[in-house]
Amino acid sequence: MKRKSWLITAAVAILAVAGIGYGVRSNHYQDRFLPKTEALGVDLSGKTVKQADAKMKAQLADVNYQLKDGGKTVATVSGQTLGLKRDYTTMLNKLLSKQNPWGFSAVVLAQSDKTALASSADSAEIKQYANAEAAKLNASRTAPVDAKVVLTNDSYNIEKEKPGNQIDAAKLAEALAGAIQANRHTVALKQTFAQPKAKASDQALKDAVSKLQAMGDIKAVVTVTNHQEQISSDRLKSWLSYSDGSVQVDRGGVAKFVSELADKYNTYNKSRQFHSTKQGTVTVPAGTYGWSIMQSKETDALIALIKAGKDFTQPVLHQGTGYHADGTDIGSTYLEVDRENQHEWLYQNGKVVLDSAVVTGKPATPTPSGVFAVWSKQRNATLVGEDYRTPVNYWMPIDNTGVGLHDASWQPTFGGTWYQQHGSHGCVNQPPAFMPKLFAAVAVGTPVIVI
Repeated sequence: MKRKSWLITAAVAILAVAGIGYGVRSNHYQDRFLPKTEALGVDLSGKTVKQADAKMKAQLADVNYQLKDGGKTVATVSGQTLGLKRDYTTMLNKLLSKQNPWGFSAVVLAQSDKTALASSADSAEIKQYANAEAAKLNASRTAPVDAKVVLTNDSYNIEKEKPGNQIDAAKLAEALAGAIQANRHTVALKQTFAQPKAKASDQALKDAVSKLQAMGDIKAVVTVTNHQEQISSDRLKSWLSYSDGSVQVDRGGVAKFVSELADKYNTYNKSRQFHSTKQGTVTVPAGTYGWSIMQSKETDALIALIKAGKDFTQPVLHQGTGYHADGTDIGSTYLEVDRENQHEWLYQNGKVVLDSAVVTGKPATPTPSGVFAVWSKQRNATLVGEDYRTPVNYWMPIDNTGVGLHDASWQPTFGGTWYQQHGSHGCVNQPPAFMPKLFAAVAVGTPVIVI
């Protein structure tokens, strides 16, 4: 009994001592780091936050980190440059709050906690250095080349990507941060190399080849008056490419094609061959009459049709006057004014329905020759010039400078050579009795050819 009592007393005493020791230990580590605790490679065992902060500042600011390309060191940077000489108090308080002061096992916090790099100042300085160093090193390095779709011998193929050795600044910043966390003093640059964004194995490129080939084989036709202009497969394919995840159509190439159509077919601002009533075939200079292809809108329309990837036949988009699907331009209904013979003829569907002697502009202010059109019809208008203000009963302007057809009650005669001394300021004077007939027979838009 005595032996048993003694053993119990001894056990109680040991437990009491252990408890006291455990209590002292746990109380000691309430504000200190447990043994074997480290952060960023710095041993913080037994240190208070203040002591640990001072130790980390002293050690980390003087650490150098080497950037290695293969076995060659291409740059060295200090911890101070990377912002490691700073206040670690916030980080250390967080680490201390996570440890269990009642535990017996050591707590190693360096590898698992990322708060060491959580401050914006630290992150900004690492990124700033990475950006500057990458730019400097990349000056003599080769950029990676993306895989791409190319046109070769009338077919599309994928050209394989090519690696480079330029440094990705974001990857370099990440590698530096990782080295600091792991207490490594070297960074292998190979892990920071920029990689091609597109690779030959990408399904998107394979799909693009199929799509481009199909688009390049469509039948693309533009109709201009009574003509058809087919875009050749070779030319169409030369406009197609693949980039930024989608098929692209070269606007410059399409615009050049449209410009060629305009040069070939536009009638606006171009002289014409005209078969006159008395002078035979004559060349008539440009006037206000004519049409032209709306090149920008036509280019946009063709690009949209090509991207749709289906056969199409598109009537050309045009503006102006005189566009006829049969390609006749002036057509068979028009008014001819012959200055030499001082006479005019109204043709409708190829036949003369009205004609009359006229008075055109005198030699000093001649009626301009060209192909024009009646763009308005007015009753009881007043014609105003620098030295005249004349009321007329009928007025049909034909150009944009004030020239037109009107009755001229002040003219005693029409035709012959009267115009040489008594001609107009440029308008075509009509006999008062004839003008109402002409006014009624001529529609707005009717071509007026002055020769």
